[in-house]
Amino acid sequence: MSAASRSDAPSPTRDLGLDAARGIAIVAMVVAHAVPWFVAPQPLRAIIGQVNDLASPLFALVMGVSAGLVARRVVAARAPRWPTVAQFAVRAVLLVVIGELLGKINIWIAVVLQPLGLTALIGAFVMFLRVRYVAVLAVVLWLLQLLNTYPGNEPNDASWRHPAHWLHVYVLSDSHYRVTGLLPVFLLGLILGRVGHCRPRVLRATLALGVAAAAAWVIGRALGWSTYPGRFVDNTHDLALSAIVFALVGMATAAAPRAGTVIRALIRTLLRPVATIGTVALSLYALQFVLIKLLVQHPVGWLPYGWKPAVVFIVTCLLIAWLWARLIGTGPVEWVVNLLSGRRLVRRLGQRAAG
Repeated sequence: MSAASRSDAPSPTRDLGLDAARGIAIVAMVVAHAVPWFVAPQPLRAIIGQVNDLASPLFALVMGVSAGLVARRVVAARAPRWPTVAQFAVRAVLLVVIGELLGKINIWIAVVLQPLGLTALIGAFVMFLRVRYVAVLAVVLWLLQLLNTYPGNEPNDASWRHPAHWLHVYVLSDSHYRVTGLLPVFLLGLILGRVGHCRPRVLRATLALGVAAAAAWVIGRALGWSTYPGRFVDNTHDLALSAIVFALVGMATAAAPRAGTVIRALIRTLLRPVATIGTVALSLYALQFVLIKLLVQHPVGWLPYGWKPAVVFIVTCLLIAWLWARLIGTGPVEWVVNLLSGRRLVRRLGQRAAG
């Protein structure tokens, strides 16, 4: 391994819980994208449905937490804020560009990076607001979803050739992923990062919020409100899943140092491989497009539809991601995004200001 590769390897000081949450999100997405290969029996289909619904909001939540942690460090160091805002904004635009490129591969995956990038772009310009203002903004945006009846009534036909319509689709009407559903969850993550996402009280509050959202989802269904993807009830369900999973992962990580030897070893054994995969989540996301394209290009007799290609796809994706993160370090897509967004330059400016 080269010296450059070793220097890019995940640092032992990384946040295990945050990486694990990101890893769970990308693993959930890989599993969900394997479903078209086979018809799952009803109990398994219901579980996979929950896994699929978890992935994108958990990604948005983790992105928000990461932004909040960076903002907190910049504020504490009294460093200039504009370089960080610029770096996050460029990074967000790069996510959109990567999403558009992946969409050209033309497979069955609905690409999440365009609305996720737009969400992060908005988040870059509010990441230094006071926490109380971010909270108000998150609540208002969440309630405004009650008025959004576009998902399901308009086609998912976003095209760069029509920028205004492209924005309309990814902000309001896309039935898979849209800014109106992801931005409030991102802002929740931003709040958690700013106030300290690892604190026991914060984790308990996050869990309580997730349980409350789950109750609201049940009530909404009972009242006969639309459960179509992208509507308020569906997004409330996504909020419940992401908040509960994030809180439980955080609690498990926080409990590990205080637990007995066996329990501590069990927690770390379960979380570390997922956390390792989480460090290269963006590269793994791109990899699955390439693998699916390669697998479906071959004759049906080579790899017939069924559970076997699904297992091959899932295991191959996760194994490649884990080996890359363990042996090389930073994922190739992450490396390019960090380079083009000027992450190292911003870090040096922050260190100079702190010095």
